[in-house]
Amino acid sequence: MSTPSLYRRVVRRETHSPRSGLAITIAVLLVLVLAWLGVESVLAAIGQPALLVAPKDAVTAVLSAPTAPAPLLVAIGAVVAIVGLILIVLSLSPARRGRRGGSIDRTAVVVDDRVIAQSLASTAAYAGDVDPAQVNVSVGARSARVEITRTSGRTLDTREIQEAVDAEIATYDYRPALRAKVRLSEKGAVA
Repeated sequence: MSTPSLYRRVVRRETHSPRSGLAITIAVLLVLVLAWLGVESVLAAIGQPALLVAPKDAVTAVLSAPTAPAPLLVAIGAVVAIVGLILIVLSLSPARRGRRGGSIDRTAVVVDDRVIAQSLASTAAYAGDVDPAQVNVSVGARSARVEITRTSGRTLDTREIQEAVDAEIATYDYRPALRAKVRLSEKGAVA
């Protein structure tokens, strides 16, 4: 296996969440349901009372479902549809962790989004000449939102801060790439 493809695989593994937890949960639930059905069938075969529902009664209830009240059938159908939709969304959604990756020559790098947010906050605080506690940065999948709380009695040049943050992001070689948006908070801080 070539080194660049190995790095890509390692970075992908570190930046995306596995689906094994969901798959294991569903498998355990299915095993429990099938084990319960097996126990109920064995109990019915040897003439013992059922634990929850006898297989004969369950089959009779399913076959007589068309005669059940319509609101009950609609409610059951809605619950089954919602569970199915949730499982489909969970299986198809990109389970991205809050990390970004990149590789340079013989090195693969994975950086947490919180580290990037801290770096952008320091850059914005320095460019705006404000206290770092007055800068709030949130990093999303493809964007970073920098919110600065201005100090009362001082003006801030948002364009200058935006240029400094953009220059900082330009030095990053991570995927997916980020775009920053600098915004001044409606509130102010007292100096």
